Amino acid sequence: MRLRQLVSGLLVTVTLGAVAVESPGTVAQAKQQKVSSVETVVNGKTIVTYKGQTYTPHQAAKLGLITQDGVKENRWTYKLTNVKAKRTKSGKSLKVSGKLVVTNIPLSVFTPAKQVRIITKNGIKYAKLTKKLTFKKTFKTKKVKKVTLRAGYTSKSGLKAFMMLSANKSFKVGK
Repeated sequence: MRLRQLVSGLLVTVTLGAVAVESPGTVAQAKQQKVSSVETVVNGKTIVTYKGQTYTPHQAAKLGLITQDGVKENRWTYKLTNVKAKRTKSGKSLKVSGKLVVTNIPLSVFTPAKQVRIITKNGIKYAKLTKKLTFKKTFKTKKVKKVTLRAGYTSKSGLKAFMMLSANKSFKVGK
């Protein structure tokens, strides 16, 4: 039954002038994860489709959808953007907000980020992520000049360690 579906799918794509390819996704922590992307050739141009989004081969290789020589492998799954840290009017609290952008699709499917770790000289706080990958946290702190953020999740086994999924983003606090 599965073979019949595969052959009929290939016949449809060949008649339309496209070639379907299933590429293995990036592997993390020794668990296999397959990401299905369709590579089509239309009028001599190659387009990679993944979950309704179309990408050029270079973009798809950067996102980890296909493997391609000459493209640097993306180590991090997420990138912190639109980050703002500002003191409240009283100066006793700090407001931190921002957004995450997915930079490696297969890894984000395998290990989604759940929170952002906020590191100040006074300690560590965690901000929970929304479905749209935004975060906002207000907490009391003494005068802080520098804040470091990192996205990730807390492991459920063993030592309950914070697993990092983005690079550090450090910046000075606004007034």
